[in-house]
Amino acid sequence: MVKFFVDAFADMFNDELAKNNLNLAPSKLKYGKKIIEFSGYDKKPTSNMFEDIKNNKYTIAHVTEQEWYSFFEPFLKNGDDVVFFSISLKLFSDGGQDLMAAFTELSENYPNRTIELIDTKTVSRGTSNIAVLCQTFYNAKKDLNKAIQFATELSGQFVTAFVVDDVSFLSSNPILQKSGASLTGGLIGMKPIISIDKEGNFKLLDKSRGFKAGVNKLFSICHANGENIADYTFSIIYADAENEAKALKNKFLEYVSENEIFSTPTSLNNMSIVGPKFVGITFHSK
Repeated sequence: MVKFFVDAFADMFNDELAKNNLNLAPSKLKYGKKIIEFSGYDKKPTSNMFEDIKNNKYTIAHVTEQEWYSFFEPFLKNGDDVVFFSISLKLFSDGGQDLMAAFTELSENYPNRTIELIDTKTVSRGTSNIAVLCQTFYNAKKDLNKAIQFATELSGQFVTAFVVDDVSFLSSNPILQKSGASLTGGLIGMKPIISIDKEGNFKLLDKSRGFKAGVNKLFSICHANGENIADYTFSIIYADAENEAKALKNKFLEYVSENEIFSTPTSLNNMSIVGPKFVGITFHSK
């Protein structure tokens, strides 16, 4: 049997994981000094959670090489093949070194099994989209090698862009600091629009005077940089900005049908990186 795993930063509710026969890979958060094993989410974040994120009480905790290895090994021992759709490895605090090392060791120790790590070069619903498309391809063709090749070709084709309400949160985040100080330079009083490009890097894409204006710019960014807008499914993610996300969805509904847009609140993991209030889009880039 093939076990397909998706990253915990892929913004998939547990019922959606089950519907698409996907499993959630490990992720850890710190709440103060307490370590929390993130096992998915089934309901919207609370106002207390938003406040805790704002006050930096939640932070991302590193998953070690041994922890990655120990998580996946039981499936291989059971005779399963393993395919893991990871967010961009460049977004890991160590550049994905521990994850890659674990998969290398697993491949050496279980040479008769397929053990595949797919760097989707994106995050959130981009990673989800690639995982779901690959799973659908595999169900139709029953050819794992071709399904993996298909997923690899899709990787690097999705871009995520999001407008962030609190620039001060970005300046204190170690993952974003690793990406370069230019993300927050000269942004006092502004709302940054940040993208994760086709190479999986964070970069400052644009800025706006107000949050709602920034959300409107997301619409223009998708028009300018996406494929033909009526020909692909794309996603809207948000945190503490449901009304702005709905308004953005309504703008897109002038061009696409309801089943071509997926809108969802984001995971606690992603809020821990970019802050307690934002709206983002993931789209298939030109």
